[in-house]
Amino acid sequence: MSTYDGVIIGAGHNSLVMAAYLTKAGLKVAVLERNDRIGGGCTTEEPTLPGYRFNIHSNFYMGFRHAPLMRDLELYRFGFSFVEPLVQQGTMFKDGKCIVLQQDLEASCAAIARFSKRDAETFRDLSIRYDREMRPLLTSLRYCAPLAPDVLRDRLPGPQGKEFLSHSQYDLFGVIKHYFEEERVRTMFAALMHVGTIENAPGAGAMFPGTMAAVRGYTLPVGGSASFTRALARVLEAGGSTIITDADVREIVVKDGRATGVRLDDGGYLEGTRFIASGIDAPTTMRISGEEHYSQSVRDKLNNWYWGNHSSVTLHLALKRPPTYRSAAYDANVGKAFNTFFGMESLDDIEASFHACETGRFPDILMGNGACNSAVDPLYSPADGHVAFWWPFAPYSVDGSPANWDARGEEYAARLLENWRVHADNLDGDNIRASHLCTPLDYERLNINMVQGAARMGAWVPSQLGINRPHPELSGTRTPIAGLYLCGSSTTGTGGGLNGAPGYIAANAVVDDLGLERTWIPMPAPEWRH
Repeated sequence: MSTYDGVIIGAGHNSLVMAAYLTKAGLKVAVLERNDRIGGGCTTEEPTLPGYRFNIHSNFYMGFRHAPLMRDLELYRFGFSFVEPLVQQGTMFKDGKCIVLQQDLEASCAAIARFSKRDAETFRDLSIRYDREMRPLLTSLRYCAPLAPDVLRDRLPGPQGKEFLSHSQYDLFGVIKHYFEEERVRTMFAALMHVGTIENAPGAGAMFPGTMAAVRGYTLPVGGSASFTRALARVLEAGGSTIITDADVREIVVKDGRATGVRLDDGGYLEGTRFIASGIDAPTTMRISGEEHYSQSVRDKLNNWYWGNHSSVTLHLALKRPPTYRSAAYDANVGKAFNTFFGMESLDDIEASFHACETGRFPDILMGNGACNSAVDPLYSPADGHVAFWWPFAPYSVDGSPANWDARGEEYAARLLENWRVHADNLDGDNIRASHLCTPLDYERLNINMVQGAARMGAWVPSQLGINRPHPELSGTRTPIAGLYLCGSSTTGTGGGLNGAPGYIAANAVVDDLGLERTWIPMPAPEWRH
């Protein structure tokens, strides 16, 4: 038996964020990982050719310069940095037109104005409101435990607070139609919202302010997404904590209503004298800690956890030259865009793709987004090459069975490439050195948390957001079992994005409960200050 102040299950980025903070607070923590490598969704591999580096899951670190952990943990000292490209988003259409959003607000408005001057003015107003004036509020909402709706309303008085909260009356398409009038502008913003796995459900409009605040602030980790979790590992190891790989947890041991340790598949036991935390999905955490400790309401919710209608699928390409897009004739900046969208021509197209995913069919209308990371950071490829990828919207069970992803992978990859070529004119045999299709089954094999290839470890629908993620009784990261905390992506408000918020919130909860001294200034509670 080994004894630590705390034991954290899973070595994804949220668990490592929690461990790093608590190590800085003076605790000795053990982080357990069932795989032979850490990182969870922050994985960078070379599945095609040596030197061609692909972020297998997380790639777009949205608004990361506002994350408190960058400052609190001094990650720059431990090898983590990111690039924030000047040209951010490029949405392309089949007729060769495109809309390009840049860090420069006026350049973005000019691009939108080519389609609608009114929509350009609306975008300017929304950007000023959410990316500037209400940025502190949005950051606090992300990095503080979720508040009940009535409490949040009290904290956001006045016209702007009322307007902010009003978005929850809309579904995804409804909130887009409320603000924008031109169909292609609407299509672009709907795609931007949906790429975050926001489904077209009643109440999904609540995510609109966050989307507008982040849309010109996407970042790319230098050298690969894995550099983030490696830096976090260095922080906690420098403070005397440890990471143990190939450690598959079978049971969270509970004695007299308190979590005291974890038992491994190989029979080993680790004691956590002050806390146990789980960075794996909430349904699995409940099962391995004992369903009898949770209310019937929690059991019902977690045993029927909704993973989402569409799953992670990625086509990776090792290239000689970066993709050249036909839309560059309309706006040359699209060739510099970090995040590129194509395949959707209208809201009807997006709705049709939604429906195909809901019914388990490979979509007739293929749409999604991707990037050429080597054009942003040359460390992603050899000097004479480039890497590019595309994430299409696709279901877990495809054409009758999830097994079809293995059986028909080459066919699906060919169809994806065919649709990519509609927009890029140099994706031919001469330019493509190698390709790799990562399917929902591959994501499940890589990361057991990503059930059904779920990008967010649970769909972003109102019943699984805010105080409802994963359940009102668990939303503050604490559980009915004393000393047991949740720190994974299926918890805390908008968990499931690459932001470290669940780990940050859980670390602060442990510090409060144990009466520890912070070495950082905690995020202030959400409040609208006029």
